[in-house]
Amino acid sequence: MSTTSSSITARIINNIVEWATELKDATRGLTQSEEIRVWNDLAGDEGRRRTFGTDGREYFSQDLYEPEDLVRDALTDLHIEIDELPSKQSYALRKALRMSPEYVMNRNFCLKFLRAEQFDAPLAAVRMALHFEEKLSLFGQEKLVREILLSDLDEDDMDCLKTGYLQVLKELDFGHRRVIFYYHALSECYKQRENVLRSLWYVFNAISSSEDVQKLGVTNVVYNLGGFPKNGMDYEKTRRVARLIKTFPVRFCSFYPCINSRAWALVVDTFSVMSSMYLRFRLRVIKGDHEWVMLKLKAIGIPSEALPVTSESKLLIGDHLQWIEDQKKKEESSSEEPPHKRTRAERNDTTEKMPELLTSTSLSLERRNRKMIASQMKPYQ
Repeated sequence: MSTTSSSITARIINNIVEWATELKDATRGLTQSEEIRVWNDLAGDEGRRRTFGTDGREYFSQDLYEPEDLVRDALTDLHIEIDELPSKQSYALRKALRMSPEYVMNRNFCLKFLRAEQFDAPLAAVRMALHFEEKLSLFGQEKLVREILLSDLDEDDMDCLKTGYLQVLKELDFGHRRVIFYYHALSECYKQRENVLRSLWYVFNAISSSEDVQKLGVTNVVYNLGGFPKNGMDYEKTRRVARLIKTFPVRFCSFYPCINSRAWALVVDTFSVMSSMYLRFRLRVIKGDHEWVMLKLKAIGIPSEALPVTSESKLLIGDHLQWIEDQKKKEESSSEEPPHKRTRAERNDTTEKMPELLTSTSLSLERRNRKMIASQMKPYQ
């Protein structure tokens, strides 16, 4: 092995040790189960414990295994929790239910929120309420009960999306998770704040259709090297982005802001304060120049060579523009109609089940006890 290779290997090992030490210090004060969840999210253990049988079927480790009875019970519990939400907190959600119960209560749609909260029905209900509240604010009532498509974005939204300040990387991280890339904290890429918020909504709505994303979550890399925004930081946009993150039916497993100045450190600190406690435990700041940041990202399993930036911190958008084109073609050619356009028989099948689901409160406690027992079982190694 050459001297240069040995030096790079040593630096990567040092980065891994440093990262593990920081993580151990950061998780002090958490319960053992909470600490295990943080470790699993940051390390990507869940995805690496998946196996595929000779029959081609996917088999998850026990912490990702979803027995049909538990899924069914969790869906019932979610419907109960939705029914018990305060009316002020769930105004938009109840409006959506009145407009199209078959859309809101669609099994696959509800599963997104349950998986985002690891089958915690009360939290999933709150996330769903926030989801519809933000959707109503950003897209209006006419788009409340259908999926958001590229065609729903206006010209300024599309210009923002095409800047490439927000990208979905082709490569997965070490835990087989999708990596979301943000450039310069989504600054100077929009005319109005709503442009970046609607673009962000579209991207996460698009990736949330993937079952892998639903089950494994996503990793986030915020690349803030290469200068600070000329007009300063729009902290109201930062606040709204932090709130919007809480509404997506996607689990954020890790969040890595990469910085090289005190100005960017202040931005990250502000975002951290505005974020949920859940995300703060999963936020790890990486400091240094481009080369150092790339080494640190590689050490923790991020495909740093796939990041769309040059060694001079210039943004690359070729792959991103192709992603947009692929999304456009996919949406244009899709023969699958959205839930709100199903046949009358399919709609009736969904709505007929709702009263049964919403009146199952007497069985809820027993089901929750079973889930608590299941959550205490050790995962397969």
